[in-house]
Amino acid sequence: MILQTNVDLGDKKGQILKDLSALVAASLGKPESYVAVSVTDNVSMIFGGSDEPLALGCLYSLGSINKENNGKVQAGVTDVLEQFGVSEGRIYINFFDLPRENVGFKRATFAG
Repeated sequence: MILQTNVDLGDKKGQILKDLSALVAASLGKPESYVAVSVTDNVSMIFGGSDEPLALGCLYSLGSINKENNGKVQAGVTDVLEQFGVSEGRIYINFFDLPRENVGFKRATFAG
């Protein structure tokens, strides 16, 4: 997961990373040992012509991208960011189901 927001997460950023990692693993039914999360705060960005608190994210996965799982992630990210004033209507997450041959790991791809 890659998530960007224009709010300052301050000293809570480390805990947010851990929370999002656990959320993605649980929501997608994946071992957390395969989950990577990047969060960048204080990004210059606008949504709908406004720089009020917002977030933009992408979630990439080998399988497990579907309506139910995506909804769990969207709701969980919203729960995490609401405490920083980011409303549910200002969070976009794009979900991508990647072919195994398009993901590299340990000098190869997941296809071999």
